[in-house]
Amino acid sequence: MPLLPPEPGDPAAPGSRITVETGDILMRRGLNDHAPSAQVHVIEAAKALEDFRLGRNTALARAETLAGRAIATFQERTGEHDEAAWQAAVVYMVELWATRYSANRPAAFDPAPPPPSLFTPVHPLRLETVSRDAHDHVLGAGRSLERTARGLGTMDTARAQHGMHEAARLLHDQLDGLSMPLWVLISRFCAEIHAETLRTLKTPAPGYTA
Repeated sequence: MPLLPPEPGDPAAPGSRITVETGDILMRRGLNDHAPSAQVHVIEAAKALEDFRLGRNTALARAETLAGRAIATFQERTGEHDEAAWQAAVVYMVELWATRYSANRPAAFDPAPPPPSLFTPVHPLRLETVSRDAHDHVLGAGRSLERTARGLGTMDTARAQHGMHEAARLLHDQLDGLSMPLWVLISRFCAEIHAETLRTLKTPAPGYTA
């Protein structure tokens, strides 16, 4: 007999601490609520990655160590342990966060970490390589969230949630070791990072007057 899909309120997968929720994605408990310390590791890894790109070669090892801690913490706190999927997700989170540090400088000639680094551009588990369309949906959802925060457009919240869901669906198709509800939370987490980066870049510097 085939297994029935989980119902709302049930664990998203056997052993998962993520429960199935319906309704607005933005009203659900966020990934950062499940694992706040993992979010800290992501932020610190992004800072270390930027330090490496600025020429501090020893910072790459710190970025990789912190990304590894984020992966382990997310695994423990969500109850879902697929290593490859979490590696793709966490590296993507770190790279997204790092863009806010490099946005105001030419980044075309940044050093690329050599294999087998998690952050090498040709790593096969780069999320944007796993699904370019999912990457585009995450960025689009982030733009919609940023517009929503500024009170622009009446459909942006709906567009953001649609983008998160579509990104999650595409990623779950490719990396089904994590449940669909968890991929939704990951996609939301990444979209929120991008939205905050856009908001930060559009905020005038202190003392600026138009």
